[in-house]
Amino acid sequence: MPKTVARAETYEELREAIIERFSALSKGLQQIATYALDNPSEMALETIASVAPRAAVQPSSLIRFAKVFGFSGYSEMQRVFRLRLTDAMPDYKERLRLLADNRASDKGKNAASLLDEFVQADIAGLQCLLQQDRIGELLEKAIELIMRAETVYLVGHRRSFPITCYLSYALSQLHVRNVLVDGVGGMFVQQVSHVTAKDLMVAVSTKSYSPDVVQAVREAAQRHIPVVAITDSPLSPLAEHATISLEVQQASVQMFRSLAVPMTLAITLIVSLGRALESKRGAGGGKRAAHA
Repeated sequence: MPKTVARAETYEELREAIIERFSALSKGLQQIATYALDNPSEMALETIASVAPRAAVQPSSLIRFAKVFGFSGYSEMQRVFRLRLTDAMPDYKERLRLLADNRASDKGKNAASLLDEFVQADIAGLQCLLQQDRIGELLEKAIELIMRAETVYLVGHRRSFPITCYLSYALSQLHVRNVLVDGVGGMFVQQVSHVTAKDLMVAVSTKSYSPDVVQAVREAAQRHIPVVAITDSPLSPLAEHATISLEVQQASVQMFRSLAVPMTLAITLIVSLGRALESKRGAGGGKRAAHA
């Protein structure tokens, strides 16, 4: 069992402790850690008997997890999760659950009700993005890395590919040299192998994480190549190795996930970059930014 750490007094302290200790936890405790940070409202409100099957673990594992982080048991740890609810607005998943309950009678009746579900889910996700304490600071740091890079390599697979495709188009409009790693012809590995420490890798991936993207980020970190990750959790395998991790909650309705929130983040990054380049290059940069 990992060494017990000092007990956290606030949710933020516990969250930071979980992130810091995550790699040292056993596979089972990592599973609980991921579930806890993805579902803090459930950890605060549900009994241990309810949480255990949802996290796919035994109740005893939840108790062991609590003790690793300095608590006497699950109930004492649960009080820290409850403090979060009194200090902040309900989290993304809790809002979606409330929205789903309010529309339960109309679920699946017509396209209009489904559109309403997606729109409300996107609104909830965007509001959560706004509430992140350091999001502005992280965006500024990401912009600095882009401006310093000789070439920006954009890496994303499957449903994340539209984000990197847009970023490639927009960066080209801003005259920022970039490579869209699309893996055409099975040459994904060959494309990412050209990245150097003078470049920047922007990687996009969310659950279930693309093994190729995760491996590319891991190898980039080993080669001291800066990485900006757009992902969905502080425990994401991308966040673990990234220089900067931009985390977004994606709207999900009936297992279908919208790209509105990560795309909004991508557009914000581009427009902010355009303004920074305009300041650096002169008034001519503003026209290019407007087309992005």
